[in-house]
Amino acid sequence: MRVLIVDDHELFRAGLALLLRELFPNIELLHASTLSQGVNHALGELLNIVFLDLDLPDGHGCNALAELKESRPSLPVIVISADESVETISRCIELRAMGYVPKSSPPEALHAAISAVLAGGVFLPASSIARLRRDMGTDETPANGPVKAQSSGNSEMSNASELGLTPREFETLAWLVRGLPSKAIALRMGIEDITVRKYVSHLLAHFNLRRRTELIVTLADRGIKLGVPPVTDPAHDRSLSAVGRPRTD
Repeated sequence: MRVLIVDDHELFRAGLALLLRELFPNIELLHASTLSQGVNHALGELLNIVFLDLDLPDGHGCNALAELKESRPSLPVIVISADESVETISRCIELRAMGYVPKSSPPEALHAAISAVLAGGVFLPASSIARLRRDMGTDETPANGPVKAQSSGNSEMSNASELGLTPREFETLAWLVRGLPSKAIALRMGIEDITVRKYVSHLLAHFNLRRRTELIVTLADRGIKLGVPPVTDPAHDRSLSAVGRPRTD
């Protein structure tokens, strides 16, 4: 597994690296202290995932996430930030972050969060999920799928049958969670964009939701894991240039 850490605090990068190596002894880590360094790494390296701080010397707030996702649309990004406002968390989800980990998390919580996202799950602060669901109007909306939510610390991964999905719907869901827009998913899966949109509609109906952002919050709330994100190739992302900037719905 190859992971990029983009954070301007060397001590925090070192601590995060220790946690990652504890979870994955053979992990290969790349470090960047600025957004420009992070983008350069992302454009030139085969990577599974990026951990991104929002407060960088040359890129502040959600603009840093937007720039990184624009450069590498297929690369999953987990935001790790001292900003714990629900508004910032919600905006990052809209910008196709795969999850959000507060820097104030105690080591055991950070450990569980990292374990979850590297297993293909979505992690959001527990304190923010209820507010996000309420703001989105889904706090009392029943969702289909597994009856019992998994613990975020549970390493078991879901499969299509457990979620009541077809294999192609499950694959579409995994790419949606990792932050790809529908046209990029179509290229990845070798199918037409209209077919991907049909799968997305089925997924939203299956979970009784309306938008991708609601889906991300639901998956985080229920601790569903979809498998380790595959290595993404920057050369392939260049073929996505015609897709345009990712949608936020």
